[in-house]
Amino acid sequence: MTPPIPLDEAQRILLDGYALLGSEHVALANAAGRMLAEPVIASHGQPLSNMSAMDGFAVRSADIASGVRLKLIGEAPAGAPFAGTVGQGQCVKIATGGGVPDGADRVIMQEHVDLDGEQVVIRDERGPLFVRPAGMDFAAGQRLIEAGTRLSPAAIGLAAAAGQADLVVARLPRVAILAAGDELREPGEALVNGATYNSGAYALGALVEAWGGSALRHTILPDDRDQLMSAIRDLGADVDVFVPLGGASVGARDLFREAFGAVGASEKFWRIAVVPGKPTWHARMGDGRAVLGLPGNPSSSFVCAHVLLKPLLYALTGRDPAAALELSRARLAGPLDANGPREAWLRATVTSDRDGTNVATVASRQDSGLQLPLLEANALVRRAAGANPAEEGTIVEFLHLGPA
Repeated sequence: MTPPIPLDEAQRILLDGYALLGSEHVALANAAGRMLAEPVIASHGQPLSNMSAMDGFAVRSADIASGVRLKLIGEAPAGAPFAGTVGQGQCVKIATGGGVPDGADRVIMQEHVDLDGEQVVIRDERGPLFVRPAGMDFAAGQRLIEAGTRLSPAAIGLAAAAGQADLVVARLPRVAILAAGDELREPGEALVNGATYNSGAYALGALVEAWGGSALRHTILPDDRDQLMSAIRDLGADVDVFVPLGGASVGARDLFREAFGAVGASEKFWRIAVVPGKPTWHARMGDGRAVLGLPGNPSSSFVCAHVLLKPLLYALTGRDPAAALELSRARLAGPLDANGPREAWLRATVTSDRDGTNVATVASRQDSGLQLPLLEANALVRRAAGANPAEEGTIVEFLHLGPA
């Protein structure tokens, strides 16, 4: 039997050759959360012209002193600029967001003047200019949002400010999640002795959606080779990535690897030197589409998805896969025993102390059959194969856990 391969080798094999699947135009209102495939470039400066930052009077700085009287010659409400020019000894009433008229270079707050008919008397000349200059926010031709950016609400607002009615975004990778096992039941169904709920498929579906993919959760499949093959064929070309759960060990009912091989997939690796997640495997369909087999144990599949499926989805949506694997550092809140011969990813909670230093508390329960510790964890602490015991305060590397 081929020995398990290191995680970094598995990642290299899995990611080899995969890149942005394609792009599509979507309406701005539907673009939140999508991955930008082309940069947003400003077609104009924002604001387009000098704008008032205060309700008051547009004036010439050269005219301003306490007690000066200015002639009021018009108004400039927001959206209706004053068409004339402010000359010596003149002013224009202006609203916040109104265009500062030609000739004026300052706005005096309305609270700092007195009105006397058509005369405006400066009572207090102190204060800032209250003018937002043209292009203050961004300039024409400026790259506002780079390709590969996940479109947050702030990014959507910025694109709208740039006048973009639609955006070019990465096509969503379609990820088929296949769970097989006669012991599996869907949530809501009655459990019998020996049965368990299909929780792993739901957790993975949520992660796929959070990481920029479209999750297609298949109905539970039986432990039957022919029916597995039929399900794979039926999915056809509508799937970009197949994620079978379980069925990769050496038992008589572990049939997923065999079924994918029978429909033409070429296996690239089977088993990785990682705890949890040793049975993880990877194959490619005849047309190159990825198959990433994850352990049937829900906690193991959750952990392995972070170090393998997430970077794959990053690649397929035009992002740098390395960004999905970026590690941070923290000091241990307590000691750790020596690690075994396989690289370990330990569920942990990372918080910041009063000095802003990350502190990692590794969960006391690391059994891969437990899901409650996943809810409580926000990080995976990495332990190298054969790592020595670590004392409290030792600096360790960790990967952020969850949808981000």
